Amino acid sequence: MDLPANEAEWRSVLRLSSRHMVTPLLRRAFQEHGLDSGLPAGVLEFLEAVYTLNLDRNLRYQDQLAHLIQILNNIGVRPVLLKGAAALVSGLYPTPGERMIGDIDVLIPQLKLSSVVFKHLRTAGYQPAAEEEESPETDDYVLKFAHYPPIYSRDWPALVELHVHPVHPPVARLLGNEEVIRDATPTNWRGGDCLLPSPTHFVMHNVIHAFVVDMRILQGYLSLRQLFEFVRASRTYGERIDWAAIQQRFVSLGYGSALRGYAVLASVYLGFQVPRELTISGFARLRLRFYRTELEHPAMHFLFSLGRFLRVLGRRIRIRAGYLASNPRSMKKLFRVRYYVRLYHNALDGY
Repeated sequence: MDLPANEAEWRSVLRLSSRHMVTPLLRRAFQEHGLDSGLPAGVLEFLEAVYTLNLDRNLRYQDQLAHLIQILNNIGVRPVLLKGAAALVSGLYPTPGERMIGDIDVLIPQLKLSSVVFKHLRTAGYQPAAEEEESPETDDYVLKFAHYPPIYSRDWPALVELHVHPVHPPVARLLGNEEVIRDATPTNWRGGDCLLPSPTHFVMHNVIHAFVVDMRILQGYLSLRQLFEFVRASRTYGERIDWAAIQQRFVSLGYGSALRGYAVLASVYLGFQVPRELTISGFARLRLRFYRTELEHPAMHFLFSLGRFLRVLGRRIRIRAGYLASNPRSMKKLFRVRYYVRLYHNALDGY
């Protein structure tokens, strides 16, 4: 109920919602609380425009996803849909326009991935997203990274990431390829056969990806979009989520504080009812109550943004170094200026 009081405050709110990719969700929240009719005309117009554009893109995204699933089915592969793809196909949101999506993430059995990348998808028009980067053809690559380098087709809007691990290998013990595929639900969607992660694994994947990896390891940045999806999935799936199993897995592997911290943040910001299976101390609630997703002072925001940029740049350098080490013939890229230009821009994008 504490709505912005003037144009400057509205601009701040809309900038923040855009940065976190939750503007369509903000529109839905205003509608559900009956506040949309009282919004300033310019704000309402902006919200409707963003929603309409996102809906149009996601409808095209769904066409691409259906086409990709069909290609994979034709060679005997039934992919597990991850993240945004799973959310859209499962109907987690009221309409396809609420969830903003960057790319298509699908999990494929590791033994079948090489033939998919190097033969069939190339035939269908897909190619590496980075011009100077060829798809690695060694098994060592998939031991280091969760997915192959992104690929794209000129005919479709989204990049595609083909995963052999649902999460980054350093934290793979939290959620493995085989168990995700084993427990996934078979789904026939638009004539294609795919798999949707179990409710338990969908929630686990969200926590690991958004908090353990992105927040703690890579970017130091909490995504409100991912936090909202965690809450929505938890409410939608209800008793189908095995919170006791999630708690046991995270605690046994030393990530109990991460799980509890993420749950408390969801409670503080989005009214999430923490399941009784997750034991959270009063101290943890007090400490995280004062957590801020963005620091207000420009100087502090600059310092934290610079830190995130340097971490992402360092990660990109390590990834490229590993790729070059496994493909000595590609060392010639080091003598091309555009190689370093792309490395810099990828870091700016938080890739």
